[in-house]
Amino acid sequence: MSARHVAIGLGIAAVLTLVGWWAVVAFVPEGFIDIDQAQLQQRLDERFPQKTCALGVACVTLSAPVVTLAEGSPRIGLSADVLVTLGHREMPGKVAFSGVLRYVRYQGDFFLDEVQVDNFSLTGFPPEFVQVVQVRGPAVLRRALEGHPVYSLKGDSARAALAKLAVRDVKVVNGKLRVTFLRFGG
Repeated sequence: MSARHVAIGLGIAAVLTLVGWWAVVAFVPEGFIDIDQAQLQQRLDERFPQKTCALGVACVTLSAPVVTLAEGSPRIGLSADVLVTLGHREMPGKVAFSGVLRYVRYQGDFFLDEVQVDNFSLTGFPPEFVQVVQVRGPAVLRRALEGHPVYSLKGDSARAALAKLAVRDVKVVNGKLRVTFLRFGG
C-alpha cells in the first residue's frame, strides 16, 4: 500500500469522524440542569470567607457573598463584604463583581473567569490609601477568585455524570443558572 493510499484513507476517516460528531451535536437532544439562586448561594457560602495575602502584609478577605443572576447572561454577579488589611490597619468595605463561568470537564467544577469589578468602596482610611487599594485591589480579587470553584456538580446519578462530561452551555434562564448538556439516551 502506498503512502498516497494511507493519506487518502486517513483523510476519509477524519472526514467521517467530523461528520459523525456534527450529527451527534446537531441531532442528539439536549438536557439541562437548572441551578437556582438559593443552591448557588448555599455552595458559595461554604467557600467563604476567602483570604488572599500579598507579601504577608497586604490581605484581602471576602465574606458574606450574595449572588446576582442576570437573565440571558453567561456572567454571574456577586457582591461581598471586603476587609483590606495593610499591616495593622483594616479597611472594611463592599465589592460588587461579575465573572464568566468556566467549566472544568470531568471534575464538575465551575470557576469565575474574566472577573470584572463593578463597584468597590472602602471606609476608614485616608483617600490616598483607598486609591492605592482601589487600583491594586481588583487584581488581587481576580487572583483570589479565579483559582477557587464557585460551584460543583455533585452526585453520582447518571444525569450528573453525563453533565460533567457533556456540558455545552451555561447561562441564566428564568432566574436560574442553566447548565445545558448533550443527552445520550434517556
